[in-house]
Amino acid sequence: MKQIVFNTPGNAEVLTVKDIPVPEPKAGEVRVKVKAAPVNPSDVVFIQGVYGIQPQFPDSPVGFEGAGEIDVIGTGIGPDLKIAQGQRVAFATLGTWSEYVIVPATNVLPIPDNLSFEEGAQFFVNPFTAVAMLDEVNLQKGNWLLVTAAFSSLNKMVIQLAKKAGIRAIGTVRRAEQVQPLLNLGAEAIVNTKEDSLTDRVKSLTEGKGVQACFESVGGELGTQAIASLGKDATMLIYGLMSGEEAKISYGPTIFSTPTIKGFWLSRWMEESSVVDKARVAKQVYSIMKQGDVKLDVEKTFPLAQAAEAVTYSTQSGRTGKVIIQCG
Repeated sequence: MKQIVFNTPGNAEVLTVKDIPVPEPKAGEVRVKVKAAPVNPSDVVFIQGVYGIQPQFPDSPVGFEGAGEIDVIGTGIGPDLKIAQGQRVAFATLGTWSEYVIVPATNVLPIPDNLSFEEGAQFFVNPFTAVAMLDEVNLQKGNWLLVTAAFSSLNKMVIQLAKKAGIRAIGTVRRAEQVQPLLNLGAEAIVNTKEDSLTDRVKSLTEGKGVQACFESVGGELGTQAIASLGKDATMLIYGLMSGEEAKISYGPTIFSTPTIKGFWLSRWMEESSVVDKARVAKQVYSIMKQGDVKLDVEKTFPLAQAAEAVTYSTQSGRTGKVIIQCG
C-alpha cells in the first residue's frame, strides 16, 4: 500500500510517498481502508516539528483523522462497540494519509448516511474541539463569545453551535468578503481587524462589559486585543499561535477583571477526560453531524500522491473550506 511519510521537519516538500506492507490489526484494533483525510493546521505544524506530538523518524506517518470503510476486525472487540466489516466510519489515529490504517476500535465512529467520506473525514478534530471547548467555558444563553480567526473551519463550526445555543458570537477576520458569510452562519457581529479596533468594537457591543469567553488562536497584537476584551471572570482558551508572535497581558485590567487564561489541546483533553465525558461529547458530535447542525465545507480535493500540493494549498489565505486528501 502507499503511505505519506517524511524524514525531516519542514514544509510540504519533505513529504514523500512510500510503498509499505499492508498492516494487520492486533487485538482491540481494526484495519480501515481510508477514503479521505483532511489537511488540518495540526498536520502542518506536526510536519514542521513544532506540534505537541513529535514525529518519530525514520518514515514518520502523517494525518490525525480520516474516514473510510472497516476492512478487517481484530480479536477481542466486544459487541457493544457495534463494529462491522464494510462499515463507513470516521476515525482518529496517527497516519491517516495512507491507503490503509490501523485504528483502536474505540477511536472509530459510524458516519451518518447523510455525510460523504469527505465530510466524514472532518468528524473528529474540529467537532470534538468545538464541543469540548464550549463545554469548558460553560456559557449561558445570551453570553458573549469572542473567536479570533473566525473564518477557520473550526470557528465556523463554533459560530453555528453558539447560535443554536443562544450564545452571541463575535468573530474576527482580515478580509471584507469574509464578514457576511459568517453573519449568515449566525455570528452576532464580525470585526474586520484591518479596519476596526477589536477592543473598541467589543466594548461597544457588550456595553463596556467585555466577553464572557474567548477562543484565541492568533497571538500577537490581535491576541493582546482579545485579552483586553475579556470581561469580569471571563475564560480564554488558547489553542493556536497563527501569527507566531506572543500576545501581551495588561496587568491593570487583569488584576481587576481576574480572567482565566489557559491552553486547550484536544490530544490532552482526550487523554485526561473520563470515559463518561468522552462518550458524552462523542454522542453530541454524532448528533450534530447527523442532524446537519453545522455545515462542512470542502474546497478542494487532492489524490494521495499529491499530498505535498494539498499541504501547500491548505496554507494559502482566503480559502473557504477544508482541503481533503482522497486516499482510496
